Amino acid sequence: MRTDGRGGAPGPPVSLALADQDPTHAALMGWWAFMREHAPVHHDSALGYWHVFRHEDAVAVLGDHRLFSSDLRSLIPQPEAFATVARGAFLGFDPPRHQQLRTLVSKAFTPRLVAGLAPRIERIAGELLDALGGSGRTEFIEDFAYPLPLAVIADVLRIPVVDRARFRVWSEALFFQGRGDEPVLVATPAMLATVEPAIAEMNAYFLDIIRERRARPGDDLISVLTGVSEGGARLADEEILGVCGFLLVAGHITTTMLLSSALLLLADRPGETARLRADPALLGTAVEEVMRYRGQLPAAPRRTTAPAVVGGVTIPPDEIVMVWLASANLDERAFARADSFDIARTPGRHLALGRGIHYCLGAALARLELTVALRVLLRRWREFAVDGPVVFEDPRHTIGAKRLPLRVEWAVREGEASGGGGASGVSGASKRPSA
Repeated sequence: MRTDGRGGAPGPPVSLALADQDPTHAALMGWWAFMREHAPVHHDSALGYWHVFRHEDAVAVLGDHRLFSSDLRSLIPQPEAFATVARGAFLGFDPPRHQQLRTLVSKAFTPRLVAGLAPRIERIAGELLDALGGSGRTEFIEDFAYPLPLAVIADVLRIPVVDRARFRVWSEALFFQGRGDEPVLVATPAMLATVEPAIAEMNAYFLDIIRERRARPGDDLISVLTGVSEGGARLADEEILGVCGFLLVAGHITTTMLLSSALLLLADRPGETARLRADPALLGTAVEEVMRYRGQLPAAPRRTTAPAVVGGVTIPPDEIVMVWLASANLDERAFARADSFDIARTPGRHLALGRGIHYCLGAALARLELTVALRVLLRRWREFAVDGPVVFEDPRHTIGAKRLPLRVEWAVREGEASGGGGASGVSGASKRPSA
């Protein structure tokens, strides 16, 4: 068993409980590898969860919404503000309500809309790099990985520039849900209560905008959502609010984490970076491999609706089942050389974006943002390397960096413009864009 794809086989963990594992990605990789071999379906008595580690079992759980519900409200009561935004959070519903909401949202959030964002993403990426003014150092998260997807989502929703900073507070409240450094994967009501004020503020803000767009619709996504219908059904204001919340998390933090992981993986593997520069056609498979090898969401919770057998183990009803997506994506039974990062791999079976009826609606946007961003970065930077301590998020909650200092060498190509038609990175603007 390898902890990082390059060596260092760990011994068995002292304890099988999640709370007893070191909160580092390498330690969790060792735990996942041990559990896949020795306890692929395990009850964690400290947390009260059931853990599922193998790819085959993960696919079975994610693919059976009747036995494994995504609706945890009966087990985890939600404070008022969370319950309000959750009205449109179809990821937490089961059919038929899930299908009704997803169908309506899909009428607005179309593949054509997503594909049409490519020029905007490239323009914003170019502006963010121009704003570095040719500096040889950057804090990648603050300078690029965080503002890029935030600016894209704000652009899609047509949110005023001055309000975009508030998105960060709200998206982190929605995503981390007050869990802090606790090893829990599902927030308790007490944890949710700590971020309830931020969620209430977000709700009020978006509900005002939704009402305004109903009265005076434009061509933004919120306006389109107010008008979609299916069989006479329309989205209520609170349901559109839930979609906005979904985009803040799925279209923002997801991409930030994946971008940080992509840069870390490539900086640590100059051979793979050179291979990607030499053959840009590998960008598509490289993006998929980043998702498989270092996907942003470590686990997905489900609730058993009846006694369920997983991997030969019977799980009682009304239990939380934690499907370790990150472990499944490193399962040697599903992927040859699973512990190796290979940008030419075609990992069509990875679970980084889910599986079954809850497959991520924003998957196409995440792929597009990551692909365009990497293309721009590789074009504008001749070389990049980690230049100082990297600070990681707690990998029990999300996989990625929250501080990533880089040393960069800019590529100077005479006459080449940045994504939005601006100057090259060396002579770019000294001020950061409105994103």
